Amino acid sequence: MTKYCAIRFFHERYLPCLERKLRRSFPDETSVQFHSLLSLWIASKLHETPPLSIRKLQNIAKKLIPDHYYTKKDFIDAVSSHIPIQNQKQEIKFLEAIDFDLKTGPLLSTYIEELLSEIRGKSKEIAKLVSLELCLAILDLLYVCEDEILLATPVELTGASILVAAYLLVVPITKSNFPILTWLHLSSNTSTGSLKECTRRILKCVLAGINSTETADSVLEHIF
Repeated sequence: MTKYCAIRFFHERYLPCLERKLRRSFPDETSVQFHSLLSLWIASKLHETPPLSIRKLQNIAKKLIPDHYYTKKDFIDAVSSHIPIQNQKQEIKFLEAIDFDLKTGPLLSTYIEELLSEIRGKSKEIAKLVSLELCLAILDLLYVCEDEILLATPVELTGASILVAAYLLVVPITKSNFPILTWLHLSSNTSTGSLKECTRRILKCVLAGINSTETADSVLEHIF
């Protein structure tokens, strides 16, 4: 939950605010990268007890941002008031950029988990083959692809479509007799047409680089 909460703060609120609210040139890359770490730190304060330690944040930064080393002092200064005013409270600056809005609303990851829990009670094949880890891996790929589905599509439709995509990727054709579209249409209150189109786009992202359009369409054929 912490990771997806941080992504919502940074990807969906902070980045769009930069040009709209600051009304000046885009901040330097190092500053933006540090704010991405702050979004993770803030999210951990909301959802973890205890929150992420500075050492853990340093380790994450070392793996994800290898071209810059963040010291313990960098993180302490980000929330400290005992430093020069021009460097003060990067955490506060980040919160100001997102209007201090720490509400997350329905997280896509949580919705997927709830749907999967329900559907596993309806189908033994899905319970055995479709894992939450696979669904979240697909969600992560959509963030990597920066697909507009994540910003422009309702949580219910995106979550249900990710579940359909996971089903198509791992359930053998010989066992694909569960009416997944009908079930998700009723459970998520989304149309089957929208589910088909959203799933097709998700599969194209997942299968990118291997003739994705044709592969996605062929994978979809046996249930659509």
